Amino acid sequence: MMCVIAELERNLIVERIKEGLEASKQRGKKLGRPKVDQSKIEIALRIYDSKEYSVKEILEGTGLSQGSLYRAINKRKLKEVN
Repeated sequence: MMCVIAELERNLIVERIKEGLEASKQRGKKLGRPKVDQSKIEIALRIYDSKEYSVKEILEGTGLSQGSLYRAINKRKLKEVN
C-alpha cells in the first residue's frame, strides 16, 4: 500500500514539473544551458594553432571552459580525418 502512495506522489510531482516547464516556455524563458559563442571558439582555435600561448592563457583570454576548448579541438580533428 505504501508503494502505491509513493508512486502516486511521484507521478504528481512529475506532472507539476512538466506544467511548470510549459508555463516557463510560454512566458518566453529559454531553458537549458546557454550556447557557447561560436566566435569565441574560433578565436580560441586560432590562438591554439599559433602555439604561442598555453591552454590556460587561452581559457583566461577567451572566457571559454577547458571542456569547450578541447571539445572544439576534437571536433575539428574528426572533421579532418573524415
